[in-house]
Amino acid sequence: MTATVAWMNSKRFLGVAAAGYLALTVVLATLFATGTIFAAFPLAGIGGFVVAAERIEGDVFKLTPALGDTSEQQYWPQGAVQLDEVRIEGLNLSKDLSFGSLRAKVEIVATGTVVGHGVTMNISGMQAAQAEFDNMKIDETFTSDVFKKIGLSADSMTLVQPSINTHLLTTNSITLPGMKLKIRFFNGDQELGGDF
Repeated sequence: MTATVAWMNSKRFLGVAAAGYLALTVVLATLFATGTIFAAFPLAGIGGFVVAAERIEGDVFKLTPALGDTSEQQYWPQGAVQLDEVRIEGLNLSKDLSFGSLRAKVEIVATGTVVGHGVTMNISGMQAAQAEFDNMKIDETFTSDVFKKIGLSADSMTLVQPSINTHLLTTNSITLPGMKLKIRFFNGDQELGGDF
């Protein structure tokens, strides 16, 4: 019996990652430029939690390629979104978890206007009924750093009824008026409880 050791070719990995980033950025940039953002949900085999709202407004928007882990994948091409300030109406942040035949849905909701400063999100998909950007710019850069080859920026952005598949969310500060945490349990489609 012989053992085989697999080695990862880092140049090949970076090339594949670069192609993935470029494809993700081109798709997102095209969708942003057309004013309609749509990606199929749920994204099977990727993982993530969903940030949904009635309306999201943000100032000093930036989108760049990123590589990060998810609950289902060790490495996955993502878009890194940065906003200086964000205002969210009707926030619903949710994550589905499976426990064999049982399922749990963890939700954080807020009833008022959520305000966040210094927000960063890594995303792998987004859909919105409408997207608006002020002074949008898509820019390529000649560099060997794959994460700096292309980027998208805007002075401000507005998303109407967005749903964002998110893998990382950080903020310098955030206010959640009327915040409620719910953990609901299901057996198939039958809710077993957890909401109040």
